[in-house]
Amino acid sequence: MNKLSIAFACLVISSTMAFAEGEAAAGKRDYVPYRGMRVTTEQQEFKVRTLMAKRNFNEENSLMEITVRFSMPIDPRTVNASTVLINGKKSGSNVIFNYGRKGESVRITIINADEDSFTIKFDGVESYKGDGLKETEFENIQNGTELILGRQ
Repeated sequence: MNKLSIAFACLVISSTMAFAEGEAAAGKRDYVPYRGMRVTTEQQEFKVRTLMAKRNFNEENSLMEITVRFSMPIDPRTVNASTVLINGKKSGSNVIFNYGRKGESVRITIINADEDSFTIKFDGVESYKGDGLKETEFENIQNGTELILGRQ
């Protein structure tokens, strides 16, 4: 019985030490957990990397889909009808926001888009770390527009 107690005590001590070493190593890591992913803590500028626009049609509606990819994950709470201005106005009920799985992109779908050209202004969009967006306004967005502003 005594040998079993000693073996159990050694097991507990070794697992506790391994846990403590893991915690110390975790403090040195260069990423933070965000929405189930590992996101870098490296200081970088929050900006738009790419912007692509495509017009689609279905039986009932004309759709303009504008996909915006950012340099880091966005805070989805800051992308809404009042922070995304289309042609100088708040986004209405005809605008739908869909977010990418990694949180770095948003697809803005404008239903019954009658205009040929759009201007989008981001006012108050933030990253997951709370950084404000650098570029805020993009003009003359049409079907087939592709803006590559930063490295992929």
